[in-house]
Amino acid sequence: MSRNQRVVVLGLAALVVIVALVVIGTGGSSSTKGAGPTTVEVQGAKPVGGVKDVTFKKGGTVDLTVKSDTADEVHFHGYDVHKDVPAGGSVQFRFPAKIDGEFVVELEEHKETLANVTVEP
Repeated sequence: MSRNQRVVVLGLAALVVIVALVVIGTGGSSSTKGAGPTTVEVQGAKPVGGVKDVTFKKGGTVDLTVKSDTADEVHFHGYDVHKDVPAGGSVQFRFPAKIDGEFVVELEEHKETLANVTVEP
């Protein structure tokens, strides 16, 4: 193997290690910080990929859409907004992020948490 080939192989190996560390460091979680529009998909009354952690900035806009195969009421706690989602439909929560704190978004009748939303100052 030539010197140039060894350098290329070492460079590729280093890249693989860096990518692996990034994936491990994020834990493969479904968390979104400084989120823009965010969508939670629901199948069988459960959030696909697990409960989503989302962070918005106070003074910005909360923009969260829930797409669901299950009919239920979606409740955005803290801001106390309720919307009915039909089976196979979606609802959008879009409003000014005026209250900072941690809030739960859930399917009310199924008592299933879909997202943990943080609004930070």
